[in-house]
Amino acid sequence: MEQLALIGSTLGLGFLAGIRLYATVFLLGLAIRLGWFHPGAGSAELMVLAHPAVLIASGLACLVEFAADKIPWLDSLWDSFHTFIRPIGAAVLAAAAFGHFDPVVKAVLIVICGGIALASNSSKAATRLAVNHSPEPFSNIGLSLFEDALIPAGMWVSLKHPEVALGLVAVFLFLFLWLAPKIFRAVRLQLAALGALLGSWFGSDVADAHDETPLALSGLGAGAHDALHGLARSARPIPEKHARRVEKALKLEAPPQGVRAAATKKIRGLGNSVGYLVVTDDGLAFVTRRWFVNRVHRIPFAEMQASRWKTGLLLNRFGVETAAGDREFYVFKDVSLEGAPAAARAQETAKLQA
Repeated sequence: MEQLALIGSTLGLGFLAGIRLYATVFLLGLAIRLGWFHPGAGSAELMVLAHPAVLIASGLACLVEFAADKIPWLDSLWDSFHTFIRPIGAAVLAAAAFGHFDPVVKAVLIVICGGIALASNSSKAATRLAVNHSPEPFSNIGLSLFEDALIPAGMWVSLKHPEVALGLVAVFLFLFLWLAPKIFRAVRLQLAALGALLGSWFGSDVADAHDETPLALSGLGAGAHDALHGLARSARPIPEKHARRVEKALKLEAPPQGVRAAATKKIRGLGNSVGYLVVTDDGLAFVTRRWFVNRVHRIPFAEMQASRWKTGLLLNRFGVETAAGDREFYVFKDVSLEGAPAAARAQETAKLQA
């Protein structure tokens, strides 16, 4: 029974570490330091968390995370960086807690605890990515404060009522598996966006604007022309492993050129799917793969009323206004916005400053 309680407590802490690793480490160390929690003889390695140096380091990291998590899009960037750090931290906690277990059982429990942390981190990241679409910051801050309150409350349940914590983790895992495809796409988008952002910082494979427009965008009004013109100029050859799929889906004769992008929730049925935006002779096409099937979303030039760029911290956005509603796509940071006309960029900058 004592071992079951330890498993419940540790898995509960693993779940919390996937949401707030530094707060979990800090509060657990503080509880040990103040005598509120006494690790058993087999979990004596957890005592190191009560060392002043560990408390100071985890406390400072906790403060930084507290601030970063309140800023829209910076929180998503922070979550992207910690996608692997939090599960590793949870695994280290589990290794310390299960010190006296049989090595095989210990290894299995460490993997499970790390997996639970990865699942809770992925769920948090996907939720925050969705909330960041809201034009107001209050929902983001409110959700962040809820997560802040969840850590001490969850720790109390994990340490004082481990059986309850074990049951709650089991319920969470069931819900996570049910929503796994949506969560996977959101996390994949974040990681791809992070990779593109790092690539843009270090100058690796950033798309430069072409001197000429590759396609004649005839039949467009001025409102739709500017940003679309920039998108077309930013297009570059699609990597061969994806080019064949795009060429087949659009029935193109020449090697396709496009911009790596992802669909927002405004593209029904394709939200967070990563693919390529291609400017064709008669419109804009987004090509992606969903459930192992090629999917194409087309927007004919004749339906476009206006187009726009929006710059963001982790992802840029390209939008098209049509009579049927807005269509919007995420554009990765390794695509240069220099392809957009100066007037359109200046207009967007003015909007952001306002």
